[in-house]
Amino acid sequence: MKTPLMSCKRLFTLMAAMLLFAQMSVAQKNGVLPLSGMKFFQEGIETGAIEIKIDGAQLLSNRLPLNKEIEIRLEQLNGFTLNNSKTMYAGAEVIVLSPRGEMLMNNPNVFLKSYSNGFYAKDLNTFSIKFGVGVDIMKGNYGGTLKVRLYDLKGKNQLRLEIPVSFAKPGELIPASRNAKNIKANMGVNGIINGLQAKDMLVHVDTTIRVSPKMAYTSMDISNIEGSSLSEIFSGKETFWVYDSELNEVKITDILLKKVKGAMENNTVNCTLKIPYRLKNNKKLYTVRYRWESPDRSQVIDVVVKN
Repeated sequence: MKTPLMSCKRLFTLMAAMLLFAQMSVAQKNGVLPLSGMKFFQEGIETGAIEIKIDGAQLLSNRLPLNKEIEIRLEQLNGFTLNNSKTMYAGAEVIVLSPRGEMLMNNPNVFLKSYSNGFYAKDLNTFSIKFGVGVDIMKGNYGGTLKVRLYDLKGKNQLRLEIPVSFAKPGELIPASRNAKNIKANMGVNGIINGLQAKDMLVHVDTTIRVSPKMAYTSMDISNIEGSSLSEIFSGKETFWVYDSELNEVKITDILLKKVKGAMENNTVNCTLKIPYRLKNNKKLYTVRYRWESPDRSQVIDVVVKN
């Protein structure tokens, strides 16, 4: 009877741990988006999805055009105060800071005219914040920080968005796509792929790496990548970022480890990544983002995981 009892106890412990992880993932209020690297802080106002679009196409990076409409599209918003007629009132502040922190643009409410009469619950299914940044505003700065704050005019709830951006030169083609899609992955992982296909992705924490034995690594196994080749995967540019629980960037000096397998006669590739992100004895929660892009920036793999 001891063996079944011990098995049940272990099963119960495993189920409890899985439930706790699921609750932590669902309750996530702050995070980082793939593709753009935008940080979001849900402070009473929450959304099911966030995308940055140009001409209806999703941006593939944090590079934005000048003198053109930029759209931040939000899905399934909630957290606004309803009045007696079931109407809600929102404001959207848009700020652009220079690399030195100087205020270049400050629009306290881009909705001042278009949403003066408020909106109804059905309007929150797909909600857009639209604005532009003029060449004259940037004053020779081709980078900086974009901050957007969606707030309740009748309450204290808000949603804050922040992204380091670079601005394109006039006439430059901005990488964007209508075909970017999610990568099938385990819970707590947000991966997007464009210009390629991948069967699935498995992410876990690896503490067995001997190259840097004091570090814990985020391990990403991306299987059956189609539309590229071994040489193309190796010639692409890859970067990773690590953020603490407050989404402050943490500088990591250890290098990313990578193993790529595939047959030369076809275009199917399997890729394993080991990303150093914390010391083994540090049990705090971190956000890890990995990005790979082809030389022409049309093919992208961008993954964000919290562990």
